[in-house]
Amino acid sequence: MASSKTLNLRTPIVIASGPGGFGEYLKVESIDWSYVGAYTLKTITLNPKAGNKPPRIYASDSFMINRIGLENPGFEGFKKMIESGELDILLSHVPAILSLGGDSFEEYVEITKLMRPYLDNFLAIEYNFSCPNVHHGGLSIMSDRDEWRRLLKEIRKETDAFIIAKLGIESGFIENMARIVALESWDGVTVINTIRGLMVNSDGQVLLGGLSGPALYPIALRAVFEVRKALPDMYIIASGGIYTPEQVSEMLRFGANAVSIGSALFQNEGVINKLDRELVKNTNK
Repeated sequence: MASSKTLNLRTPIVIASGPGGFGEYLKVESIDWSYVGAYTLKTITLNPKAGNKPPRIYASDSFMINRIGLENPGFEGFKKMIESGELDILLSHVPAILSLGGDSFEEYVEITKLMRPYLDNFLAIEYNFSCPNVHHGGLSIMSDRDEWRRLLKEIRKETDAFIIAKLGIESGFIENMARIVALESWDGVTVINTIRGLMVNSDGQVLLGGLSGPALYPIALRAVFEVRKALPDMYIIASGGIYTPEQVSEMLRFGANAVSIGSALFQNEGVINKLDRELVKNTNK
């Protein structure tokens, strides 16, 4: 059964993992942090990742394809960031959600164990089971359903933190994936991640990566609807193509507890202020 725990966020607006990195990609002064309920850090894996070679991003008005490849400093590098105080300014502004990933069953479990001494710094842990831009881990970890369920069980045994599974739609019906998460007593799901896409840029280079942006919104809304219908008590963070206050309200109406903003930040960091300000205004009408 799904956990009965919840996240008490000051607003339902969450910054998605990736666009803001560890705070270095955003101008802190451009965001009114009182409008942000939580900030999801960039995904950390056990070992450092250099990411994919350029080109990494293709953008249009209706979608974006990225193939960053979970570039990150690994556990040891992240540990130094925490212990040196590098994250202190960000953490003083907003509650943070830790994002973890792995290239194997063992890596997911090991990084969970290693993070234990640092979990007081974070509101929750989001486990990335859906990144399409790595050859191992991410989306591929769910290809063996029995093994993935065993991993969920093992992670739950290793931590009593509020844990969230970030799910994509390419491993089966997302409501069925969420049911498995609930059966292993996890606390929440983030739905959805990017979808595998392909684009040829002006130089004739083929980009295989994760599709995000406005085109993803109807798919993400359907995913939230289906998961909420299947699991009335599951904590749901909606993610995918959310750019407007109306879309935030709609996601909440169809079952999301919180709404994660990602690719919209590339267009305008101040979108966070606008989304929550308009949401509050519409709620008080």
